[in-house]
Amino acid sequence: MMASQEGLLPFKLIEDDSGEALTSFGGLPLVVETMEALGLPGSVKRHVRIKRRDSGYTESKYVESVIALIAAGGDCLEDIEQLRSDAGLKLLLGEMPSAEAVRFFLYAFHHEGQLEGRPLEGAFIPEETESLKGLGEVQRELILKASRGEEPKAATIDQDATVVESHKEESKVTYLGERGYQPVINYWVEEDLILSDEFRDGNVPAGMDPLSSFLRAACCLPQSVEVIYFRSDSAAYQHKLLDTMREGVQCWGRKIAVYFAISADMSEELRGKIVSLSEGAWKPLRKITDKGLIEGRKEWAEVEFIPSAPSVKKEMKPDRYLAIRVRPAQGELFSDGNAYHYYAVVTNLWEWDGEELLRWQRERCGTVEKVHDVLKNDLAGGVMPCGRFFANAAWWRLNCLCYNVISVMKRKALPPSFWPARMKALRFHLIGVAGKVVSHARSMLLKLTERYRCLISYREARGRLLLFSSA
Repeated sequence: MMASQEGLLPFKLIEDDSGEALTSFGGLPLVVETMEALGLPGSVKRHVRIKRRDSGYTESKYVESVIALIAAGGDCLEDIEQLRSDAGLKLLLGEMPSAEAVRFFLYAFHHEGQLEGRPLEGAFIPEETESLKGLGEVQRELILKASRGEEPKAATIDQDATVVESHKEESKVTYLGERGYQPVINYWVEEDLILSDEFRDGNVPAGMDPLSSFLRAACCLPQSVEVIYFRSDSAAYQHKLLDTMREGVQCWGRKIAVYFAISADMSEELRGKIVSLSEGAWKPLRKITDKGLIEGRKEWAEVEFIPSAPSVKKEMKPDRYLAIRVRPAQGELFSDGNAYHYYAVVTNLWEWDGEELLRWQRERCGTVEKVHDVLKNDLAGGVMPCGRFFANAAWWRLNCLCYNVISVMKRKALPPSFWPARMKALRFHLIGVAGKVVSHARSMLLKLTERYRCLISYREARGRLLLFSSA
């Protein structure tokens, strides 16, 4: 090897001492402009009040910086130092708070007194601190701004919980046997927005009080919504929730109809009804493919069933139960020796075709579960910053806010080809673009290469956000 050779490729590393303001995140200002267009700084100023050490930064600057950090790909507080050291980004966005300052900002959301009722054993959902509630109000106002002008009449809400592993001593053991947390989100399918979230200890069952979580989400919808469709797994098979949905929910001073499709608990009583169905009652539950509908190993049937629990009021129509049975591959049995596995869905949608309804209810696996994957793996929701419960709750909610900001940026500012893009694609094609910031004639310029194929899209996106902000 030649003495002057540094590596296998023919180049040498030198430190740039030109003093030019270079940036590795030339597309990140578009995320911040989306926050501005949504009125996020003003909303944070109105609703979020925290006690903090005198750091010189406002609550709005902290929220903006954390969302920018998450969007850029950082998943721990120390990663913000990389953004702080970016000279070009500092000129474009201003100086960001340090990792230590952000840590104390998150600590300010925590109040140990709110956890006084937490038992040594057993599940407990504490009331949120005032600052965390304020961050929830920011989320609600973002949703109203994002949907302004569209006047949606219907909204599909998918509710689901997910496990976030954490090795912090303060975290609780989940049903998977690992320590962690189990937050719940309510996702608005048509608008690709997280309506509400509830951060929970890992030992809190997913089926604990789904009603309160749903009601918070419903109250975040715009006034134009006239009907709500709700989908969930069996965690939402709670009679208090079903009773409320049958009657409709009060939002904006009026009642909104709610139609639901929820996986039902397979009680012995329900299983007995399903097993006793005649063979003629079963129909193929077909898959939709590029070649059309094809039959598989699943079948469905209508089943008359009224649960013994007092869930249906006398003046109300009983719910509709749909049974599903899955047969094993030819010549095999399931590991438990049964010829079929049985499942059921409960709904108050009597007019829909049963096969169509079951496929629609199953679609939630590709919506809210995908959102959980994005929150935990594409964003930073999968890494808790500390052991303080409400600080972690704020971190999770900021990740939900980041998800919504990115969703609005894609739909309101970027071309349709970007709408289904995951974060790794956005970072590769847009956020992580190199540029140079220069001052010229009292103007600040962000210089990107002339051959950068997204330059036109970037410029048009800024124009669209400018129009959206004034709508």
